[in-house]
Amino acid sequence: MSRTESSAGSARRGTRASTVSLVVSTLDEGAELHATLESVFAGSVVADETIVVDDGGTDGSCAVLERAEWRARGVVVRRIRRSGVAAARNEGARLARGTHLVFLDAHCRLERDCLARLRAALDARPEAVLAPAVRDAGGTAAGCGARLIDAHLRVRWLPPEPDGTAAYPVPLAPGGCLAVHRETFDRLGGFDAFRELGLEDVDFSLRAWRAGVDVLAVPGARLAHRFRPCPPYRLSRTSRAYNVTRVALVHFDGSRREECLRKVIGTPRAAEVLVEALAGDWEAQRAAVEATSVRSVEAYFERFGDWR
Repeated sequence: MSRTESSAGSARRGTRASTVSLVVSTLDEGAELHATLESVFAGSVVADETIVVDDGGTDGSCAVLERAEWRARGVVVRRIRRSGVAAARNEGARLARGTHLVFLDAHCRLERDCLARLRAALDARPEAVLAPAVRDAGGTAAGCGARLIDAHLRVRWLPPEPDGTAAYPVPLAPGGCLAVHRETFDRLGGFDAFRELGLEDVDFSLRAWRAGVDVLAVPGARLAHRFRPCPPYRLSRTSRAYNVTRVALVHFDGSRREECLRKVIGTPRAAEVLVEALAGDWEAQRAAVEATSVRSVEAYFERFGDWR
């Protein structure tokens, strides 16, 4: 169990104690992965299990984690064919046994109380999706949640509210670290089928809003994230355009969708991207999202601000 008093207190009250499954998706992160995990295990609360999903890596960084000293700390390595961060997180969630899921990038440094605060916030609001405060590892400025700013579906981080304690609604929970109750994650259908990396968090947050699930900032839970101009692996030139197209098809209508698709048309191999996206299962995904929606996309932009 995690190092925390809340579990024992819950057990004494006769309620089921919460448990935390940490899911770390990684691809050739090398020493960054190990430093991320060291920061996790230095916390005041340690996850009940840590699942590292190796998304087709070749640098051997996950092999180290199969040694006895890491297994004794509850680390489990799952290797998959390279499928992208959304698929890797879903695979980790399938293996996870915890009541709470925390998804974490493999190039982060958690502050001592980060997991403790996320766990407490989920105990209090199990129906929500949580976003901690994140700063660039090379600086001091932090963001807590984010918002969409244009039809490219780029985002701008939001500054933490000054009181620094109570959770409050934000438009998006960036995927570098987000926390969600297992039942809420399953209700939302996990992460959608996105390529490589990018926008799986935007889609997840939009689906949460539409299903009546609030996305909440938890400014007291803090970590550093290494924002990099180039990751240590090759990315396709078409993946992000495909992901923009998929979000537009699943969630948007009319001029908003058209504006996103016009941005895609200006990217390399746009015709190929559009054909592949339109031939996919977006209609089924759109229908599934609409079937569980209690709030509209337009209400989302009215609440949190539009890019127009």
